[in-house]
Amino acid sequence: MVGLSCAYALHLRGVKVTIVDRDPVGDKTSYGNAGALAISECVPHSLPGQIWSIPKWLLNPMGPLSIRPAHIPQLMPWLLAYLGHSRKKNVAHIAKALQAINGRVSADYDPMLQTIGYADKVRDKGCIRVYDDYKSFKLSAQEWDIRKQYGQDYELLGESELRAMEPAIGKAKTFGVLQPQWRIIDDPKALVGSLREWLVNQGVALVAANVDALVMQDKRIVGVTTPTGEYLADITVVAAGAWSKQLAKQAGEPCLLESERGYNTTLPYPNIALSHELLFAEEMFAVSPLSVGVRVGGASEFAGLAAAPNYKRSDNLLGLAKRYLPELNTENGQQWMGHRPSTPDSLPVLGPSVKWQGLAYAFGHAHLGMTQAASSGQMLAEVLLEPEKATDLTAYSIGRFC
Repeated sequence: MVGLSCAYALHLRGVKVTIVDRDPVGDKTSYGNAGALAISECVPHSLPGQIWSIPKWLLNPMGPLSIRPAHIPQLMPWLLAYLGHSRKKNVAHIAKALQAINGRVSADYDPMLQTIGYADKVRDKGCIRVYDDYKSFKLSAQEWDIRKQYGQDYELLGESELRAMEPAIGKAKTFGVLQPQWRIIDDPKALVGSLREWLVNQGVALVAANVDALVMQDKRIVGVTTPTGEYLADITVVAAGAWSKQLAKQAGEPCLLESERGYNTTLPYPNIALSHELLFAEEMFAVSPLSVGVRVGGASEFAGLAAAPNYKRSDNLLGLAKRYLPELNTENGQQWMGHRPSTPDSLPVLGPSVKWQGLAYAFGHAHLGMTQAASSGQMLAEVLLEPEKATDLTAYSIGRFC
């Protein structure tokens, strides 16, 4: 979705665009998204004190975090940087930079949705973050203070209010927080398909091929090589999600990027009706009401790009969902695993290369790729083609890893 949004923003400005993708209709990330535009999520993933929760998460087979032992040596630089970003001064910087993108999400998304004919399928449903009780909510005061600082409204829901808004929630949960800014996409796969189809109909070239390398000429990147030949360009945008690291490394701009693998199951006959996206705070998983069914997803697994999926993670999430939504029908579900491209500081890599002319990046959005896609495309196009707008992408520069 990020790459297609970059293509859209550049095409609108009169640029002749070619998209090179080895699997244009594939399912690597956006296909199985939870379907939320999480506009109020300006909270960094790494927070002060979180280090003490990591062992508990790892030891719990149904917990939100899993690291495969074979991947630990490769993960260590990323993990150490992640923990380093939990310092208070870093948290403040990251939250401000996340809000700089999220604050313009609707303004950038709405015209695009209208143009491609998908506006009526993105609904202002909001999200409810569900807690065991009020005491559990208070333990997360740090997160809510950050949201409040950036003007994100929310409403506290006692047990009776929570039940009235979402009767399917079982008795084990007694407190909730309504975040009205969240918007829900009917079907993320259909949205991605609609945007891709619109671009092709507008004359944007779509090449189904793997990008093997960047083409370098003096101090410029002038295109890419594929098994079917070279594709030359004035500007090359690397927007390959979790696979972007390999191309950036070719350009001599290494970055800390990991695949934070997420799992979900889409239930076509859920037997419950939900009016909001539900986020279960302690267990850290989501239940999304989509047009294709109810999607139960979450988990963060670090195992690299090549390891086979462990669909026990999906099964565990379904078990949790059944515990807290007792009437949920978990039969006939479609399981999925996707690669979230995650940086240790929770910020995307967005903007021009610091070493090469003709090269730019748009990747590393982690859990917010769908949310920030339209704005990332517009912000990148502004920097590349409309310098008078003075869009500042310094916080997202790949140079921060040097």
